[in-house]
Amino acid sequence: MPRIRTIDPHFPRTPSLSRISREGRLFFILLWTLADDSGRLRLDHERLKEQLYPLDDDAPSMFPVWLGELESQRFIEIYRVDDVDYLRVRKWRQLQTCIQRPTRSRLPAAPHEAHEPHEESSPMQTGRALKAIPHEEAFFFEGVELPGTPGEFPPERVKQILEIALRHSMASEKGQTATTRYVDYIGRSAGLWGSRATSPDKKEPQAPEEHSVSPAAFHGLPDVDGR
Repeated sequence: MPRIRTIDPHFPRTPSLSRISREGRLFFILLWTLADDSGRLRLDHERLKEQLYPLDDDAPSMFPVWLGELESQRFIEIYRVDDVDYLRVRKWRQLQTCIQRPTRSRLPAAPHEAHEPHEESSPMQTGRALKAIPHEEAFFFEGVELPGTPGEFPPERVKQILEIALRHSMASEKGQTATTRYVDYIGRSAGLWGSRATSPDKKEPQAPEEHSVSPAAFHGLPDVDGR
């Protein structure tokens, strides 16, 4: 049955969303109301027409186009189990952080779902994380696509994001607070500077280097902590 879902205010600024047609974006959001609490739904075109577009007779002819757009940009995953077509909304837990007590899905899991470990994380934990951790797209919403996997900071990805962030920051005429704050955050997360760095392989905190400085200070930008 259809469900009430929420939309994050940052969602319209998702960079890859610009490559989806306006009609396709609306279709994507409407799909959320049919997906279960794991982001899965049975892909039945007649049901889509009846429940999502009851007043639009031309909508079914556009379903293949919209589905193709969403799948090509990795917003959804379409799969078949026992001759039945299913659809999974990718990054479902990031899109729907307000699901407090998810109902266990009765639909089969998608082939690539196991490769997305964050999908099955607790929505309560995800909600807290989103409040504590800066939202990547909030700092790079001007068509900038960040490399790698959101929320993960291996050294190589940190270096690439630092280069993008500092270039963007230096080119700004209105100040660099937001971008610099994100640079400082991922630098600390990766253990490049500061005492808040953590490593999954090391339980003991890393001691900061005596002469370590953040890239913000190195480039003459305002420091997040006011130093």
